[in-house]
Formats: sequence, C-alpha cells, structure tokens
Amino acid sequence: MPTLSGLYTSFSGRTLAIDEANRLTLLSKEGQPSSSNKLRADGEFWLCCDDGLIGKFGNPTKVTLHVEDEEYHVWVEPRGFSNGENEYGLIPIVSGGEYSNRFLAVNDDLDRLEIVDSWTREAKFRCVE
Repeated sequence: MPTLSGLYTSFSGRTLAIDEANRLTLLSKEGQPSSSNKLRADGEFWLCCDDGLIGKFGNPTKVTLHVEDEEYHVWVEPRGFSNGENEYGLIPIVSGGEYSNRFLAVNDDLDRLEIVDSWTREAKFRCVE
C-alpha cells in the first residue's frame, strides 16, 4: 500500500502546492517543487499538509480548495494503475458535505485548478515521494 505522502503531480507534470493559509494551489509552470509542497492523505484519506507521518498517525491539517467562491476539502481516492505507478482521483467535497463524484483537474490552458464531472487525464494525479 502506498503511503500517499509526497508531491501530488498531474499527468501534465503540474504540482499541487499550498499557500500560507493551507489553501490548495497550482505551482507555477516554471516553479520547482520543494519539500514545502509535500502533501499526504490522513487516516480518513483527506488531503493534508505533510507532517512527516503516515496514515492514521499524527494530526495533520486538512488543506482547503477554493473554487468559484466555495470551500472544499479534498478526498484522495486510489483509482488506477499505469506505467508502473498508482493513479489518484482528488475528490473535492464541500466542507461537511457528501461525496461529490466530481474531480479536481488541472486546466493548463487557463493555468488553474478546476472541478470536472469525469475522471479525465487532466484529473489524474500521481503521488511522488
């Protein structure tokens, strides 16, 4: 079982990052990932700031996603395997809401994160340790 801790990157090579308020952002195209960009799934599979622990251990802070004036928490869902690596869907869920069946995706043309209705190539992520 993978640890789900590391850099979350899209299939187009973009890396997720967090800002000073623990909000999920997209690292610039020219930006270089650093250890401060590491994320992890907690014991309940919520995407959190990496605290150096794994799974149910520790008490990591959930990241939030802000899209179209709505705040979401992000659930990490193992969904596939290709080219020797696991693939994950990141499911944005309104704080306190139910499973949404929608996915976080990278829109490279607009240089932003979006929420889409299907698990397309733009919505597939890998976790690189």
